[in-house]
Amino acid sequence: MTKQWLGFRGALLALALVLGMGIVSAPVLELRAEEKSTTERKDAEKSQKKKDKEFNREILYRHAVGPKVLALGPFSISLFVQGQPLEARIRVAVQTTTELARTQLEPQKNVMNGIVYPLAVRLFEQGRPTTEQIRVFKEDTRVKLLERYPSMIDDVFIESMI
Repeated sequence: MTKQWLGFRGALLALALVLGMGIVSAPVLELRAEEKSTTERKDAEKSQKKKDKEFNREILYRHAVGPKVLALGPFSISLFVQGQPLEARIRVAVQTTTELARTQLEPQKNVMNGIVYPLAVRLFEQGRPTTEQIRVFKEDTRVKLLERYPSMIDDVFIESMI
């Protein structure tokens, strides 16, 4: 009788443990599922905010500069002029004839940078440029870009120069 009683008692204890675990673990599983969905939702919101911020920045930039403008640079230039170091940064904006031309030139930015950079270095060879030197730079840049991309370039601007 004692062996049966021990078997019955062990089975009863096992049943109580299983039922107890089910009762205790059900809310824990629900909490973990809630935590998981909350963290997933927060991560999704965070990534969406990043996308929105980047999109808005691009829209603001295009609105401020214009939809037909392609920005090149910034070019960092380090020279010694008359034995003195000169550090400069210049960013150039190229206005295209149409928005289609801008989208066609977008993949060609590296080639365009290769055309503009030597001209930018030449601009700073004698120190800080004068107004006349800046005009010559813009015209030379426009002519060189028109040689490579005829009827796609409208004008060249200096967006910023430090």
